[in-house]
Amino acid sequence: MSAEPVAEPIVGFRQWGSRRGRLFSGIFVAGRFVPNPALHQVAPRAVPSPWPTDADRVAKCFALRGHEAPHRDCRCGYAAYYAMPEDPELPAPEAVWGAVVAWGRIVECETGFRAQYARPIALLECDNPLDRRPVKLVARAAEEYAIPLLSREELIAYAGWHGELPG
Repeated sequence: MSAEPVAEPIVGFRQWGSRRGRLFSGIFVAGRFVPNPALHQVAPRAVPSPWPTDADRVAKCFALRGHEAPHRDCRCGYAAYYAMPEDPELPAPEAVWGAVVAWGRIVECETGFRAQYARPIALLECDNPLDRRPVKLVARAAEEYAIPLLSREELIAYAGWHGELPG
C-alpha cells in the first residue's frame, strides 16, 4: 500500500449516515448511527461536519502523528469499496449507500481505497425498511447534493462514467 497520486479519478462505493439531508461519515453500532467516531476520540467536543454540498471534501487526519491524509500506516482518508455489494447492508434508518469520485493521493487496499479528495456523485435508490419517514432520507440527501438517485445497476454504470472502476 502506498499513497500515490492517481493520474485519473477513480470511483468507489461507500455507506454514509444521512441527517437532515446531509451525508456524514461514521459507523453504525447496534442500529444507531455514530458520526465520525475517531474525531470524538481525538477531540471529544468536536462537532462532526457533513460532506459539503458545494465543494470537494479534503481528507484530514485527526491522529497526533501530523501527517497528510491518506497515509499508508494510518486509517485516514475517504474510504470506498471497489465494488458495490449485491445486497448493501442498511443497519439503521440513517444508512445510505452511494458512489464517490476520488482523486489526489490514493492508498489502495484489498477491497477498496482511501483517498485525499472525494465527492459523492450518486446515491443508491433502495428501500430501507428501518426508514419510515414519508420523504426518505436517501431522497432528501440526493436532492440536497443535487445528485441522482439510481438503482444498483444504474449506479454502477453512472460511476463508470465519472472515473476508473478499479478492482
